[in-house]
Amino acid sequence: MLKMYLEFILCLCLCDTFCLQSGSDQGPLYSLYNDLLEHYKPYIRPRKNPNETVEVVVSYTMTSVEALEETTQTVDSSGFLTLQWTDELMTWNSNEYGGVNYINIHVEKLWIPDLSLTNGFGGLSLILPIGEKARVWSNGSVTWFRDMNKHTKCSLDMRHFPFDTQTCSINLIQWVTDIRQVNMTAGLVEIEPSMFKRNGEWEITGKSKDTFIHTYSEYMVQTEIVFTFVFKRKYLYYIITNILPVMLLSVLNLGVFLLPPESGEKVSLCISIVLSYAVFLSVIGGSLPEVSDTVSIFSIYLLAMMFVKVATTLLTVLVLNTYHGDSEEQCSPPEPNNQYDDTLSNRLERRILKKGNKELAKRLNKIGFVVIFSLTVSVSIVCFVLLFTQ
Repeated sequence: MLKMYLEFILCLCLCDTFCLQSGSDQGPLYSLYNDLLEHYKPYIRPRKNPNETVEVVVSYTMTSVEALEETTQTVDSSGFLTLQWTDELMTWNSNEYGGVNYINIHVEKLWIPDLSLTNGFGGLSLILPIGEKARVWSNGSVTWFRDMNKHTKCSLDMRHFPFDTQTCSINLIQWVTDIRQVNMTAGLVEIEPSMFKRNGEWEITGKSKDTFIHTYSEYMVQTEIVFTFVFKRKYLYYIITNILPVMLLSVLNLGVFLLPPESGEKVSLCISIVLSYAVFLSVIGGSLPEVSDTVSIFSIYLLAMMFVKVATTLLTVLVLNTYHGDSEEQCSPPEPNNQYDDTLSNRLERRILKKGNKELAKRLNKIGFVVIFSLTVSVSIVCFVLLFTQ
């Protein structure tokens, strides 16, 4: 019996020895992960002294701008955040682990700063890990690259459309911790040339970063980081599709006064031009925000030119009414005793009156051309000076 008991103890010892040898045979990297994560708690700030502050540097790199929607005043952009901090609980001596200077660890297993996107289209959203890995160095330095494909709000100023420049931002703020526990600072804001995808409508002309301190109470002081980008619209498409057709319609509108009154097409041409302007008003209005904070100068220009076209139509009607006025209403009826002489006299008088009406109509036509031409040139110059003056 004693012999069997000794054999059992020997087997247990052999098993323990085998297990220890098999564990140590996994290599220094396996041992390093075990030693670092065995007692690590990701929900505890990585400081041995609880009164010390964790310094976090937040950088942002933009890789593309998918769309900037005027009607909803939102921006679809892609990029990534770079968060860097020092974790005092994730340090080791590289000489004791085969010269390993850094390792990659799933972010879910590490302590991470609590950041929230404040100007997201769906409201506040926490910046949480979604399967990424962070790089941890032997001195405790941690670097986390977080993907940022976001739909953010942006208040647009459409006064100078289509020669406008818009300023949009990505706003990040602490969620629970305050500045005494975690101090956020803005790092770099940049555009990676090798990864950036150009947008066909917008180009980025400027970028900046800002840090704001918000004091909500004595025990709640938080940091807000704002990465700002300046977008300039590429206006060539709008010049071809909007501005040039409107200017050509303005020139065509002047052609109404060059059309002879006897042709009978002056009013038809006026109505066609007015309808064309109405179509442009609806097309351009569909691409502008449905708000009254700012009104596009180009929309006001189109509306002013619409009034000019209406004035052109009224002047044309006046010219035609004068040209085709009935002179018989202005002549006295013939008397029976000298009917023949009175008939000749009436005819002659009607001819004189008709000739006078035609001359008056031609003068009104010339005056209308000068007035409409002056209004068209003046309104156009004022509009485009305001558009290009920002």
